[in-house]
Amino acid sequence: MFLFIGVFPREREIAAASFRCDHCHDEATQHIVESGSRLWLFFLPLFTFARRYVMVCSNCGWITEVSRELAKRVADFAAHSQPQR
Repeated sequence: MFLFIGVFPREREIAAASFRCDHCHDEATQHIVESGSRLWLFFLPLFTFARRYVMVCSNCGWITEVSRELAKRVADFAAHSQPQR
């Protein structure tokens, strides 16, 4: 019997909002990215672990690690600041 198991990295963009960058001090789009490792068993993803959240400046590329709460607040802010269709 064969057992197919693997751990693969996963990144996804949660939100993008315009904030002042702590590094370049310009107002630019900051991308909130969730990264982690995902455990797969028989080609099915089971769960994601070792999650971390980072904010990436679109102007200078500076990466700042942020807490999960801050990432969720920025995502909520970005969702409410978008124009309604």
